[in-house]
Amino acid sequence: MPRQLGNLEELTNLATTASKVHSRITEVDLEDIRLFYNVLIYMVLRVSGPEEWTDDPPEGFVAIYKLVMQQGLRLLLHLFFHEVLRDFNLVQCQIAPNGWSQMVATFLLLKVAEV
Repeated sequence: MPRQLGNLEELTNLATTASKVHSRITEVDLEDIRLFYNVLIYMVLRVSGPEEWTDDPPEGFVAIYKLVMQQGLRLLLHLFFHEVLRDFNLVQCQIAPNGWSQMVATFLLLKVAEV
């Protein structure tokens, strides 16, 4: 039987623990990503430091899941994705990979429907 969470403090602790996950990407991975996904050369790719977290990237940077790139997200983001993120007050790393799949699918359906 699933464990029941008793109060807001337990939920907050669980969310904080889940968000404090370090990247497993290496410098070699970054170059492979740049070449495979045609990331423009002027876009800075870097591995996060030991005290940096995906849900709180340094000023001027964003965190993007590699899986999201594998599912079709490309840089620079289309205006549609900027507007969705802005309207919901979110950043890229706050959307789970399956959420990005849904947004890409919605974007494509709207494009086909010429909406």
